Amino acid sequence: MKVQFRFKSNSWIQPIKKWSLRTDLEGNFYGELENFQSGAIEQSTSYRFERGDIVKLKLRHGLTNNDELRAGDTVGWLYSRLVDERITQLENLLIVQKQLLNTSATGEKTEIIENLRQKMLLAEQQYDFARKNYLRSEALFNDSVITASEFELAETAFLTATTNIDIAKSEYGIASTGAKPEEINLIKEQILAYENEINFLLDTKTNYLLTTPITGKISFTHYIPEQLEYLTVTDTSDYILYIPVKALYKPYLQNNMHVEIDMPGSKERFQASVFDISDKVDNVITNSIVYQVVFMKAKVLNSSPLITTGSSVRSTLYGDKITLREYIKRTIDIYFN
Repeated sequence: MKVQFRFKSNSWIQPIKKWSLRTDLEGNFYGELENFQSGAIEQSTSYRFERGDIVKLKLRHGLTNNDELRAGDTVGWLYSRLVDERITQLENLLIVQKQLLNTSATGEKTEIIENLRQKMLLAEQQYDFARKNYLRSEALFNDSVITASEFELAETAFLTATTNIDIAKSEYGIASTGAKPEEINLIKEQILAYENEINFLLDTKTNYLLTTPITGKISFTHYIPEQLEYLTVTDTSDYILYIPVKALYKPYLQNNMHVEIDMPGSKERFQASVFDISDKVDNVITNSIVYQVVFMKAKVLNSSPLITTGSSVRSTLYGDKITLREYIKRTIDIYFN
């Protein structure tokens, strides 16, 4: 007489793939594409910004929870305050340099010189204000009155004001004293440098466009212990069952094992088939007790609205048919070792 060897385990359901936008503990955004079938991180993109920058996440207009997206669809954008400010600053500087080049070549300088003088005076006022604010913020930061991020904002504003006044003084000096041929060449080089930097920053902004690499449903605002997960796109064309099994069962595990899934709140039973058995033994703590387990993965064979990502289920794994004597031996080995 032979009986079928079987045992139970708590397990949970995952989609075949998931793309998520998260922030790490330092507040940096990053995107990650997980393949639950292979267990690999297929893609990881980090969006790094300067210290003191203010970054905004803006979702595509009309996007709602559980919307279906196609691979390549736009999800939203990341906006960098410093990048946008620098582009505006460079565009203004480019206009001034082109005007300066024109007046240097024609000799008609009176109006542009006065404009540059006014610009220099304004830059001096902004520098004076930024310097005083920086010194005050530095003292408050040293006394632990304000946060590091608040101090970094003041520091960034001061450095920007310093750069602006240096540029304004240089432009006014060139315009008021007259430009020599070598100075005209210098202006042309500066124009080219501004144009190159603007193009680089515009390309950088393009990289802040967020698109989903997979087709699936979008979900918003999930909190997970070590990072903030703003949104996810899950590919639910298939589901994967993650099954932790006590290491003592490892000799009896095999691919293509049949799995029956007991879904809480439903009398319906779902089926799965094992396709991957880990060679690694992991330690899992439950109720202060450490268990050694081996993780298995099984492909869910049914399609049903009851099967959802993250569901915790009870699984029964069916092994080979064995003799009653072997069944008793295995049971004793497992429960008394």
